[in-house]
Amino acid sequence: MYAKALFPIHIFQNNIKINHILKDELLKKIEDMHQSGKMKVPEGWLTHELGTSFSYRDENISLFEGTQTLEVYYDYVSKFFDLETEFQIHDMWWNYYSNGEWQEEHSHVGKNFFGSPPSFSCVHFLKFNPEIHEPLTFVDPNEHIRYSSLDMGFTGYDSRYKLNVREGDIVMFPSYLTHYVRPGNPTPEYPRITIAFNLKIQKYGNLSRNY
Repeated sequence: MYAKALFPIHIFQNNIKINHILKDELLKKIEDMHQSGKMKVPEGWLTHELGTSFSYRDENISLFEGTQTLEVYYDYVSKFFDLETEFQIHDMWWNYYSNGEWQEEHSHVGKNFFGSPPSFSCVHFLKFNPEIHEPLTFVDPNEHIRYSSLDMGFTGYDSRYKLNVREGDIVMFPSYLTHYVRPGNPTPEYPRITIAFNLKIQKYGNLSRNY
């Protein structure tokens, strides 16, 4: 007799060793953008107080110019794949969480995203303290099916998975995977700041895809 888990969902995680350098390059710029009051939460988001540059593509491009950010992201993300992979980074933005701020359940393939759906999404925990900040929590896409089966009773099934992260971690997950951020307790001196971006896979091993 044996038991086997079918169709697993893979989440990849690593820690950026030069996160302190990226903090030096980016934090002051992000703080200035946030304090300007010009960054508005996109229409359709349920949270209204979260600081985000999601809708400001030109400002995001200028933020990362002259920094090592993109080079570092390409380097770390490429190591997540087991075959030679060609990909492009799309839709980069930052999120700034002050005390009590949160983000509702969402994925990265909805109507708020630009162009064709991405393959994977990433979050970089640029400024993060697990003592006062909340990580990502993922939602099982099959939770409604599983709750009607024996999975719940025999395996202690939980449809939510709270990721264990530390400052400098970069996490990659399928873009369709629903996730959210619970309210935390950031201080004015230490807000929760993350950088999110999407990936479009152009070639994976012998497989190629045109967008």
